[in-house]
Amino acid sequence: MEFLLLGPVEVRSGTAHLRLSSRRQRALLAALLLTPNVVVSPARLVEVIWGEAAPPSAPANLRTHVAQLRRQLAELEPGARRIHARAGGYLIEARPDEIDLERFDRLAVTGRQALLAGDGKVAAETLGRALALWRGRPLANLPATAATDGEAHRLTEPRLAVVEHHCRARLDLGACSEVAGELHRLVADHPLRERLWALLMLALAGAGQQAAALGAYDTIRSRLAAELGTEPGSDLRAAHLAVLRQAIPVTSSVSPAQLPRAAAGFHGRHAELLALDRLLPAGDGSRLAVVVGTAGVGKSDLAIQWAHRVRDRFPDGQLYADLHGSARPGLVLGRFLRALGVPAREIPDDVDEAAALFRSVLAAKAVLCVLDDALDAEHVRPLLPAAPRCMVVATSRNRLDGLVALDGAHRLALDVLGAADAVAVLGAAIGPERAAQEPAATAALAETCARLPLALRITGAQIRHRTGRRVADHLADLRDHGVLDSLTTDGDTSALRVAYDLSYEALDAATRRTFRLLGLVPGPDTTVPAVAALIDAPASTAARQLERLALAHLVQEHAPGRYRLHDLLRGYATERARTDCLEDERDMATHALLDHYLARTAAAADILYPFVLRMPETEPQRSAFDSAESALAWLSAEVHNLVAAIRRAHAGKHHLLTWQLVDALRGHCMTTWLAEAPELARIGLESAEALGLPDVRAAAHNNLAATHALRYEFPSAVTHFQAALALYRTAQVRRGVTGVLGNLATVHLDAGDLDRADALFAEAAALDPLGSALRRQSLGVLHEYRGRLTEAATAYADRAAESHSPHDLVLLARVHARGGDYDAALPAAEEAAQHARRSGDRCTEAYALAVLGTIHAGTGDPERAVRLAGTALEFARGTGVPGAEIAGHAALAVSLLAAGHHQRALVSGHHALRLARRTGTRFDECEALITIGRIHHAAGSTAQGDHYLGSARQLAETHGYHGLAGAVAEPSP
Repeated sequence: MEFLLLGPVEVRSGTAHLRLSSRRQRALLAALLLTPNVVVSPARLVEVIWGEAAPPSAPANLRTHVAQLRRQLAELEPGARRIHARAGGYLIEARPDEIDLERFDRLAVTGRQALLAGDGKVAAETLGRALALWRGRPLANLPATAATDGEAHRLTEPRLAVVEHHCRARLDLGACSEVAGELHRLVADHPLRERLWALLMLALAGAGQQAAALGAYDTIRSRLAAELGTEPGSDLRAAHLAVLRQAIPVTSSVSPAQLPRAAAGFHGRHAELLALDRLLPAGDGSRLAVVVGTAGVGKSDLAIQWAHRVRDRFPDGQLYADLHGSARPGLVLGRFLRALGVPAREIPDDVDEAAALFRSVLAAKAVLCVLDDALDAEHVRPLLPAAPRCMVVATSRNRLDGLVALDGAHRLALDVLGAADAVAVLGAAIGPERAAQEPAATAALAETCARLPLALRITGAQIRHRTGRRVADHLADLRDHGVLDSLTTDGDTSALRVAYDLSYEALDAATRRTFRLLGLVPGPDTTVPAVAALIDAPASTAARQLERLALAHLVQEHAPGRYRLHDLLRGYATERARTDCLEDERDMATHALLDHYLARTAAAADILYPFVLRMPETEPQRSAFDSAESALAWLSAEVHNLVAAIRRAHAGKHHLLTWQLVDALRGHCMTTWLAEAPELARIGLESAEALGLPDVRAAAHNNLAATHALRYEFPSAVTHFQAALALYRTAQVRRGVTGVLGNLATVHLDAGDLDRADALFAEAAALDPLGSALRRQSLGVLHEYRGRLTEAATAYADRAAESHSPHDLVLLARVHARGGDYDAALPAAEEAAQHARRSGDRCTEAYALAVLGTIHAGTGDPERAVRLAGTALEFARGTGVPGAEIAGHAALAVSLLAAGHHQRALVSGHHALRLARRTGTRFDECEALITIGRIHHAAGSTAQGDHYLGSARQLAETHGYHGLAGAVAEPSP
């Protein structure tokens, strides 16, 4: 059965087509399919089917519609029961890929991964298939309700992102003119979407229209300045710079054919093959390419595959030699010369003389030479022809810097395969049918083999010849017995281990030690300072040893100054650490690395988050950072390593170090909404409880409470704040008591208990009359919620003058706008948006644009207000911060009301209301009710408007929102 939502709602089964003549039955089906296999409440179903016009008989009618829809589905699929009644509502049973929306999401993810992996062809094909699933406006044949309109709008945004990725993939394939035409239409429909304009510029430049590309930049830059008061973002600036730099891409009868057979199942490497194509001789001199990379990464495969593809370009022959990392050049020259027809007796014994003869024989020929597994430049130089139509491709585990620097070689450094290509290689090895039967296990096996072609082919061969063996079972055995030990051919020693042993043994003793200690690094990558701590050596020594490892392709410098090992090499390094290092050495190295992370994190936190209540014991590296920008850059780059370090410290029961790392990282977790923050906070509390120190336990409870509060989990936040408060009081930590009192007050403030918040603020003020910056800011919010706008504006203005923070400017602009003082609100909001944009703070920029939308709605410019509010909502959705999304929906509702678009305004108003109720932010809920009430009044639905305004009045009076209570009584603006 096939359920279709991306267009008119339909159901198909083979050639059969279910005719749902009732719009309400189609709405019921859509409401269930939007959350398949999940119980949907009757209230939600009524909201989708009837909207606000639901009759009193709606619950009974709903049961009738469910029974009819269940019967119709059963007729299409005899014997099946798809709709089930459950406690709390109904659910529809849907199997994988039955819903076009789920297929779209899956294809979108796969296409995006292919695009990131550099496979433009797969990305374009996959994303094109995703877009082909769309048959028009989603949910097009449903009754127009606020709920269905909102869901249709929500489904449309991911489609636009796929359109952008699809355009990018096709640009990478060279379809610039075609894509430019499409993008002209798209920017007309979405005039402020910067990503589309950036792609248009790249497409025009790629089509040879540089002047048009620069004109497009001028157009969007002027539009952003006029309508948003902002400058172009990073995507536009990067595209502009690329256009300006024009950085967007356009005989003897003896003919040896020595190339080995190309390996079956070769996939991917499109970019590398294209790079080799670009090096083909053009008559201006011989060409030399060196393909380098770690053992098993597919260097030989790539060289031989490409050589077979282009052998017709070399009609005088193709030479091949496997140098085995040690073969003498004289022996290879002898074989090559004999293959070219030179009698053996005429070949000189002297290497230099033989090399000169080799060049002479090839002087007028077009010959391709493939030199496999070269050790160093000296291995290769005697084998280089000088003829303008000849080319050499050499492969090596070393970087061959000498050939690049002195001989003009072009280097191609191979990384592991992309995920899709790795699965394709494995599928070719085990058979496409078996791969299709177990797609998840096949993908997991490819990852376990680190996406190395050699490992994939070995493990594929092991499976292919055992016809009854499941891929999942093979994967489990591989993990149980060790990947390296399992990757054997004909039962011999692991081919990969032998290759790694050769590279490892070629290192000097100190560099071998560094390599094996890298197996102890918990995170995905590392840096020179971290490795210096790990090996207890100066940074200069660590840098030299990492460079040696990079030369041998035992580590990869995947970004400037950042090094990583792929999974199999990491496993090999870990094994070496276990066998070649004493336990004390491993423990000391691990502890030194964790200490390094702690000192750097504490230093960054001291600069960036001085307002965060932290334990004072940590000794940071005071000279680690010279500015807030450098501190933030370090934290952003290292955060995944820090998360891994905390997990490693916790697993090792280093309780004090674990807690100190969590404590130092708290400010970053809170300000960036780090996904792992709840996990880290729980780890921190477990470690604090193990330590048993009251002040540490208090700080850990405070951290976990703040994590809950940021996610609007108010009851849990209150529980842990109260625990922290009790512990701080027991330990007599005055700063801790006042800080937690302020935090607890802020939670009650957000949850709508103003009296409790006021009492807690007063208690904190009695202990600390000056108060923290955050407490003074929260007091301003308390004044604002109570309708004391003058006091709130004074508090916000004082904070903004002191902090120069865009968030404080947003609050100041908001309170001025609430009081109708738009002249004062406008410059504060514009300054906040500009500051936030420059610093890359999309969340605060969303808040600022929402306030700007409200201001322009109030000053009679509704069209600009709608654009600003829409941009605010787009930014807010990208941050994942519910409060910012509520602000975006609320501003859009007010702006659409001012523009007279009542139905669309109701959609946004109800989105804001639902989010506010979900998060428990009562003030936002009250504002949303007022806005919805005013929209109904403006649309002529007086009774509905009175209902919502009455609910708002009751909520405002209950919670003490005096300003909002007064606003309810005022006539609609």
